[in-house]
Amino acid sequence: MSKVLSKSRTKIVYSDGIAIRKYSPQDEQVVRTLCCDTAYFGEPCEAFFTDRELLADLIMKYYTDYEPEHLWIAEYIGEIVGYISACFDEAKCKSIMLFKIIPPSIIPALIRGKIWDRKTYKMIVYIVKSILLKETKLVNLNYKEFPVHFHQNIKKGFRGRGIGNKLLIALLEEVEREKLSGVRFRALRHEPWFPFFEKYGFKKFDCKRVRSWEAWFKKVPLYFMEYGKSFYDSQSTKQEVKAK
Repeated sequence: MSKVLSKSRTKIVYSDGIAIRKYSPQDEQVVRTLCCDTAYFGEPCEAFFTDRELLADLIMKYYTDYEPEHLWIAEYIGEIVGYISACFDEAKCKSIMLFKIIPPSIIPALIRGKIWDRKTYKMIVYIVKSILLKETKLVNLNYKEFPVHFHQNIKKGFRGRGIGNKLLIALLEEVEREKLSGVRFRALRHEPWFPFFEKYGFKKFDCKRVRSWEAWFKKVPLYFMEYGKSFYDSQSTKQEVKAK
């Protein structure tokens, strides 16, 4: 198991050559590329969506442009091999996405024309179908109790080396320093659980099988789930009871 060689609030260096550090503007394009390279169950996004620029804008632009202070990078010998991005202010995120990111991103995408293809059409159809069937409607955790949401990605070839652990630990320590009450995330998986996060105290609050997306992605089964971790057990227990 790797050991911490040096540690500060902006960088952690491990004995296995992995360094976890804060994001810098020079990382933007690499992070956007990594986001798209892992969007389809760890594989490139082209399997279901061909416009990389639009996808990267919708997934990463908020974190890189509006909340970069909560974006951590994983490096191995100078190469970016993973990241974990987090939002500490849900209201701010929703407002910026709605008014500053989505509209300006859609227009260039329409001009590029990549979204006018069969894959995009299928995506829209299956997303609408899942909404109508309420397959993706999960319990909404109380934002006051779980104010932070996040997602992370690890580059192919570097998975299974503890990088996800190191990134998550960096984020959780930051959440604790800022005295926030909890974190949450949603995931789409083949299994109806996520053991990796459960070992860090995350609890599953909701899980639904998304059969319409199974037809879309040609993967069976698929489960959409909501996990949360409270730094106050009484709050977490209360939310879990409500979710059942």
